[in-house]
Amino acid sequence: MPGLKRTGRLADDFFLMVHDDVPGRSRLSDRILGLGLAGALLGELAILGAIGIDDGSVKLTGHALPPDPLAADVYGDLMDEQPRPVRDWLNYLAQQAPERVAKRLESENLVYFKAPRVRLPGIAGRWTPTDITTAGWPAIDVKLKVHNGHADVHHLMLFGLTRATGLNHPSLWEVRELLQDPAVLQQTLAPLRSSPPLLELLAQTEAAVGSAVTSQRIT
Repeated sequence: MPGLKRTGRLADDFFLMVHDDVPGRSRLSDRILGLGLAGALLGELAILGAIGIDDGSVKLTGHALPPDPLAADVYGDLMDEQPRPVRDWLNYLAQQAPERVAKRLESENLVYFKAPRVRLPGIAGRWTPTDITTAGWPAIDVKLKVHNGHADVHHLMLFGLTRATGLNHPSLWEVRELLQDPAVLQQTLAPLRSSPPLLELLAQTEAAVGSAVTSQRIT
């Protein structure tokens, strides 16, 4: 859509999809949000060809270096300790992914931190979109591209992360049935088969989310 400011980065768009486009309230729990963004940050590197996944572990390919500062920081984290299982990196990155991605969006003037009017224990501020149309567009764009069969890798990864995290976004109602039918979902994500690391990331993210949900129920 003309006039919209977008970074084109996977984690940025997923962050905006997860958060309500007016008050900035998250549609996911903190833990699930973190895991989804961790998967998106690793996905950014995989799309660049900077990382691959071999036998369930993340490995650097040396084919590309990420130009974005946050992606470069994540790449540096991986470089310091690799290879390690995807699940380990998801759990590690999930701890700070929401704040790191929010800061990146803030640097692009796409969100700002809104402190609570009354400072009370347990009441925190929120990262709030600077423009509701821009904030709401990633979900609408995914819906349109998937519904019309024109989704590229970026859109399919966002769609897959929606499934992996259980994100229930109102703008995706027309394609929600695709998320609920495993066979149809597999067919929809079929173009990602040419990039096995991306499919592996989606599967590992969904598994990590499932473990987190089970843990939350037990506790």
